[in-house]
Amino acid sequence: MIQRIIIEHFKCFERLSLPMAALTLLTGLNAAGKSTVMQALTLLHQTLHENPLGDALVLNGREVTLGSADELIDKISGRDQFVIGVEHVAGRAIWRMHVKPGAMVAPFLEKPHEISESLIQTLHTLTYISADRIGPRETYPASSSTQQSGVGARGEYTPWFVYEYADLTIPEPMCRPDTPPTLQRQVEAWLASFFPGSGLEIKPVQRTNLFTMRIRTSAATDFYRTANVGYGLSHVLPVITACLGAVGLAKRDQRIAPLVMIENPELHLHPAGQSAIGVFLARAAATGAQMVIETHSDHVLNGIRRAVKGFDHSPILMPDQVAIHFFQLRDETKQRPQVISPQIDGQGNLSIWPEDFFDQYEKDLSFLIGW
Repeated sequence: MIQRIIIEHFKCFERLSLPMAALTLLTGLNAAGKSTVMQALTLLHQTLHENPLGDALVLNGREVTLGSADELIDKISGRDQFVIGVEHVAGRAIWRMHVKPGAMVAPFLEKPHEISESLIQTLHTLTYISADRIGPRETYPASSSTQQSGVGARGEYTPWFVYEYADLTIPEPMCRPDTPPTLQRQVEAWLASFFPGSGLEIKPVQRTNLFTMRIRTSAATDFYRTANVGYGLSHVLPVITACLGAVGLAKRDQRIAPLVMIENPELHLHPAGQSAIGVFLARAAATGAQMVIETHSDHVLNGIRRAVKGFDHSPILMPDQVAIHFFQLRDETKQRPQVISPQIDGQGNLSIWPEDFFDQYEKDLSFLIGW
């Protein structure tokens, strides 16, 4: 498991040393650095896949496309270098990159002489799902297990993944009751928990590298094109599939905790669904995945708080398994920290509630009733 991420002179950060937990929640204002944290780790993952023996960080690839290296330097404090590092249960690893104007890669000035096999495995199998997920499509691409380890950064490989790993055994803590513990059945069961009566029909298109996916919204209806059933199902499906697949493959292959990073898991979900996805993500963390979640939803936060407090006096996660980080816009005077980290207790209470930290409801209500 990654215990800390280290960033220097990268994008909006002069220096950042961010503690990580089994479930790490990144929240805060727009353009304050939440996605930067995810991009830093995704760049390492992307480079391991696309340039494993090379001498440069791959800035533009299948997972993320960030442009030229000089666009990534912290313009206030940086010069011509930036650093990405991780502290892992198996040790510390630091990469220092050199920046040339207009260069589309960032050559290594320094990289670890040795990296533990467990850290390589964590970065190599990392699952990243961006906020820019694809919506309904007529067809979806196929891949192979040697080329694609997850559902894709935009969720584009989700139908293929469900079809390819349909019989993958899912650990019991992640399973819906009274449903076979296989990936496809559990994906369908979890989807139905968010959208009662829903179901999937996934088929390969003969003589192509494509799949079709049809969805129903009621057991009494037929399967329809995804464009006809709303965006919520299409956008939550990759999240469910990625989490179930990560814990299932880790158990099957006897791997250490898989790293799953998801931006805005609440996209197109109503408030109750957003809270439920928070509980679901907490369950994935409790089942062995290391979850990094970026969200603007207080309902997702509250779902995680409920998971810590527990249901029927049985918590899903312990307080020390959750890290919450609130990102603020950079203060050039350095009088205000860029990141504030409220602590959570066993009842789901937070130690502090900073200004702008999920307080807009109270602000609006205060205005409306004239406080």
